[in-house]
Amino acid sequence: MEIEFKKNQLPKNLFKRGFVTRLVDLKLMTKEDIIDVNSIEDIISYIEFYFITTKSINKKTTSYGLKNIIERRIGRYVCNGDLIISMIICGYKYNNIDNGPNVYFNVCEKSCRNI
Repeated sequence: MEIEFKKNQLPKNLFKRGFVTRLVDLKLMTKEDIIDVNSIEDIISYIEFYFITTKSINKKTTSYGLKNIIERRIGRYVCNGDLIISMIICGYKYNNIDNGPNVYFNVCEKSCRNI
């Protein structure tokens, strides 16, 4: 599977741990905090197979909760940022949560629980 996306499609403040909104946190970022495109191929395949989009943003499940769901399926650790970028690549819309690292997506709650 080859992932196709343009770098300008991705938020500049999205890293492995999720969104970074404070300047002091951006200054502490290292090379290891940058998203690795190769690590998200498995995540995308699970998103495409299990999750269903909705018109409205689901405020019951955060990106961190979705990350945990995917981890149980894949059987390995998944970074919050890897989950977020995978959802964006799959066409999901998102809303930031209180300027923190997590977001809500327009994903069907029932599809999240049925995994």
